[in-house]
Amino acid sequence: MDNPAYSALLSRAATAMGFWHSYFPAFVPLSPPPVPTIRPPPMTVSHYYYRMLSPKREDDGAYLPTLLHINGAKAYAPKNVLRHSEAPQYATPSAFSFRFGTGTRKNTGDVERTNKADEQHFEPRIAIIGGGIAGVTAANALGKKFAPTNAKIVVFEGCAESSRCVNFGNCEQPAWIAATARNANSLVPGAAMHVMAQRNTLLKIAKDTVREWYSEKMESLQHWLQTNRHMDYQLTKNVDNFDVVPPYFALHLFRCLGISATWDERATFLTFLKNFLMTSLSSGEAHANERGKLIQQLAKSNRHSFLEAINGGEGGKELASKIGLGRGFLSLHRKSDDAIHAFNEGKLFGESVFIMPLEEAIKLEPRISHFPIKNQLFAVHRIDDYTANSAVFVQDLIEKIKTRGVEYRCGDMGMIQDVFQSKLIKSNSTTNDSVLATSPAPRFKVLTNDGSTHDFDYVVLAAGVNTPLLARKLSVGESCPTYPLRGYSLTVYTNHGQDEETNIRLEKGKSTNLLKMPLSIDDMYCSSVGGKMARLAGFGELVGYRDKAVDVPSLAPRVMSRYARALFPESNVTDETALQCFRPMSPDDIPIVGGVRSVPGLFLHTGHGTLGWTLCLATSECLAQALHDDASGNKTQDVYHLPGDVTVERASLSPDRFY
Repeated sequence: MDNPAYSALLSRAATAMGFWHSYFPAFVPLSPPPVPTIRPPPMTVSHYYYRMLSPKREDDGAYLPTLLHINGAKAYAPKNVLRHSEAPQYATPSAFSFRFGTGTRKNTGDVERTNKADEQHFEPRIAIIGGGIAGVTAANALGKKFAPTNAKIVVFEGCAESSRCVNFGNCEQPAWIAATARNANSLVPGAAMHVMAQRNTLLKIAKDTVREWYSEKMESLQHWLQTNRHMDYQLTKNVDNFDVVPPYFALHLFRCLGISATWDERATFLTFLKNFLMTSLSSGEAHANERGKLIQQLAKSNRHSFLEAINGGEGGKELASKIGLGRGFLSLHRKSDDAIHAFNEGKLFGESVFIMPLEEAIKLEPRISHFPIKNQLFAVHRIDDYTANSAVFVQDLIEKIKTRGVEYRCGDMGMIQDVFQSKLIKSNSTTNDSVLATSPAPRFKVLTNDGSTHDFDYVVLAAGVNTPLLARKLSVGESCPTYPLRGYSLTVYTNHGQDEETNIRLEKGKSTNLLKMPLSIDDMYCSSVGGKMARLAGFGELVGYRDKAVDVPSLAPRVMSRYARALFPESNVTDETALQCFRPMSPDDIPIVGGVRSVPGLFLHTGHGTLGWTLCLATSECLAQALHDDASGNKTQDVYHLPGDVTVERASLSPDRFY
């Protein structure tokens, strides 16, 4: 129905337009220009590369995926949206809109597969960066988990020596620099009971750092006096005194933050230090025990998986012979209170543990009597702890995963030059023939020293101490607050003191151990790596990254060689035979395992510290479950179900727990 007032208003507006048009004809047209019809260009499957904006959001702010039917083919729009300032916008239905153009892919989400047929065709490409125990166990667990789908799994390891068989019979120091090849071979769950990040540790770190600094200065002064003044002063007598417990920790702040460190190395140290201080200051004995229980549960599952591989796996008996499997462990303590505490810890965590007189411990391992310690030692016997040669076990596992189709690249082929998220480039293809309907575009690119480039859907960072540097390349440094903890490894060789039975076993090529019972004393572990060799390992020093810390002085080689000579007086061990060993230390002692929320497709398997051999078989199973669930779209699980009837909350291991 006509409105008189409205008609009058239109008439006055037309009169005004005519008046102003007579003076400014170019600026005041008598009628508006026609509205052009804007149509979107023809859609093809190549437009899979473009992001689609959906009005509905999930709780985390990511856009919900939408299924597109384009020219009869299915394509799945990923969750997140790329915004391009120069991209034209087209008129589309109000339910959604498209933005076209080229740009950098950031935080791209999973490609959703809404039917089983698509899942069966999806074969994920998985890169594992790091070929030590964390990387190899991850490849083994993932290979088993994805076996029905024929996933492509590639392990990248920069050290060429990782592929060379470890043969301790030739009396060579291990050339492989990974902690895998230089640890004390202790698989003991008992070692997992000790939690470092707590309040009393901060005081111990400070005291040990001052003691080591003072001893080093006195040693330098003594050497100068003897060389230049011919004065024989004994200024460092406590260093060689068995009645004085040697310092375990050391902190060299200048090396961690000084001019020799890169900006990324400084950033990783500050990230670690922040989280370590926050955890330690807030952790009393009760909180530390809770973390200890979690680590102990992982260690129990790890032991179960290890024994299953030895007892039930193919070639298990032969493997047990090669790795020098031993059962039982003796921990020696200078104070009765410390022995009682170790006993109570074992009982708390359900281990078979006994306190025994020193005389009984000497019957189990006669070499204990060689220690020239005046005060009484107290022994705790853990029956169900195991020791085995971790390097031989890992290299045997490398050969096994190769037979399952895993590619193991080492040397220049495995040395990572760069890793980054892929850039999605607009496709010029107009054909409908595409595999994108069943396989997502690669999320990551990995560049190696041999000049090759590799595309992957998933990347697992398991590169030991270098993991936080790689994490920073992918802008997730806060999710990986680990830092190198330097220790030392000293391998002892001897051809003396072998009984007739041992010599017969060696002649037949059978496994035998130099020590009858592995042991620990003053935070140093000693176990056999063969019939004629044993290894000591210990100490925890924050001195920066491996290539910058070679010349940082330490009392550790001198102390360890002294203990080695006491245990094995027939050997010719010297300070120079001690090797540096760097372990990725987590700020709360708990490994970092799982996916990083801010970068879909990126997973971490690191932070085991001194417990790589004690935990990696269990944590690799956690990783495999998390990655498989992510690939299959199953994100409802809150716990990991591990071998040995162990369940662990996923959040307790997640990289996202640090922010």
